[in-house]
Amino acid sequence: MKLAAFLLLLLPALAFADTTTYSCNYTRYSDQEGGHKVKEKFELNFIVDKAAGKSYLLGNNGSTEVKLIESSDQLAFLEVTSTGNIMTTAIDRKLNSVHSRNSVMFGEMLPSQYYGKCKVK
Repeated sequence: MKLAAFLLLLLPALAFADTTTYSCNYTRYSDQEGGHKVKEKFELNFIVDKAAGKSYLLGNNGSTEVKLIESSDQLAFLEVTSTGNIMTTAIDRKLNSVHSRNSVMFGEMLPSQYYGKCKVK
């Protein structure tokens, strides 16, 4: 009985061990007009739940499931927005990150790319 109670107490810790958060802060970006410094804080947070095999982007309006593509040198997250625009975020081994937005609004391409650094939490 004591063993079962002990194992139940460990269950949340074991589940948590398979979850990793990448908190990425972007300080520079480029668009059709060139390179710029970010004026207001721009941060993206990704949660990778290995146990469930799912990944999420946390934003101001809640969370969105994203596709995780892993290789030996990087993690890449792919998001398709409700309007069909595609956003990708790559994180390398040194936790450098590039977030690319490939948006089309009113028939016009509005590409942008953000550059920053991530921390693992």
